[in-house]
Amino acid sequence: MVVGIMVGSGIFRTPGEVANQLGRPGLTFVAWVLGGALALLGALVFAELATRYPRAGGKYVYAREAFGRRAGFVVGWVEGLAIYTAAIAAIGVAAAEFSARIAGWPAEWTRWIAVVIVGLFICINLLGINSGRWVQNVVTAAKVLALGGVVIAAFVAGHGTGWHGVLPGAPQGWQVVAALAVAAQPVMWSYYGSVDAAKIAEEVVEPERTLPRIFILGIAVVTALYLLLNAAFLHVLPFEQVAASNLVAGDVAMAIFGAKGGLIIAVLALLVVLASLNGNVFVTPRVIFGLSRDGLGPAALMRVNRGGTPWTAMVLVSAVSMTLAATGTFAQLLARAIVLILVIDGLTVASLFRLRARASFAPFRVPLYPLLPAAFIAVYAALFVGAVIAQPKVVLFGVVVLLVTWGLSWIPVDRGSRLPSQA
Repeated sequence: MVVGIMVGSGIFRTPGEVANQLGRPGLTFVAWVLGGALALLGALVFAELATRYPRAGGKYVYAREAFGRRAGFVVGWVEGLAIYTAAIAAIGVAAAEFSARIAGWPAEWTRWIAVVIVGLFICINLLGINSGRWVQNVVTAAKVLALGGVVIAAFVAGHGTGWHGVLPGAPQGWQVVAALAVAAQPVMWSYYGSVDAAKIAEEVVEPERTLPRIFILGIAVVTALYLLLNAAFLHVLPFEQVAASNLVAGDVAMAIFGAKGGLIIAVLALLVVLASLNGNVFVTPRVIFGLSRDGLGPAALMRVNRGGTPWTAMVLVSAVSMTLAATGTFAQLLARAIVLILVIDGLTVASLFRLRARASFAPFRVPLYPLLPAAFIAVYAALFVGAVIAQPKVVLFGVVVLLVTWGLSWIPVDRGSRLPSQA
């Protein structure tokens, strides 16, 4: 699940954006290394949080336990209906772009193809846990093997041409810091999802022992794969071509195998994106379900069908996701999601300080506490400041979403915990 969610649209769509932003191959590779380090740092923190509270919903559970129900409300609903629906929509748009490239469909059809693709995976997961899990396992295994094949072919055929060259206007001096802050957004998007197993903690066998392994092993596999892929891209293509591409892996395959190779990679990209889409569709309704079960949402959203799927929450997530897919571009959806992620994840990690103060014991304890969680928060704060400078309108949108959700948190709700209903 972790690998399937993380390895998605990002590694196909974002390497060119990162290279174009930073202007130098070495600096581009540094950004991907730092992204992996930050993801591992977050995984260690969330491993402790998840083993303290292995309940459906993930982040909002930790924020609620640390800062109260209103904080849990904001974290849960922003994540469930703003961040992850935008992610589902963006992944659907990427899948539609790759589908159109393969089939030769007009570009103007993309948004409607995206709506259909998102709707299809909603239907698959509405059938039940087993169908969603089966699809996830098959496509994840296939895409990891296929991407490994891309790496091997690139290193055999390439000559290292992409490790040389600088783009005109590449950032210098302090401009590098600002460029890294903006480039961090697509890098974070590519790594994001490393802690999503926390949302299905109740469905994991022996979560106290299993969840830390899931987080750390998942991050290690994906980081190694991303670094190898970026090195492979630079080993085959000139840096200028990498920076101008929105499907670098396809251009690499075309350079090695010709036009048929580009088509094969486009199919692979579609497979990878669909696995990530399925994973996000699987976990997101669990957040809405958990909120509603704990009295932070309407009771109607906690209905579970015979297949084990929280179907009413799934329908709500699908309606929002399909609307966003029909109205937003990939870049717009990514930018809005990342700004909200910086705030929500920063607040969630901060909850560990209060929870540790109350009870020091946990089945898994993050090493080098409190330095690691403090470093995570500091990095996210710096990235948020960078976003304020570079993308003020996007940040304003995020602030409005947070304020509206905070206002809704004052609406009286049932304070008792509820049992899920079968319907």
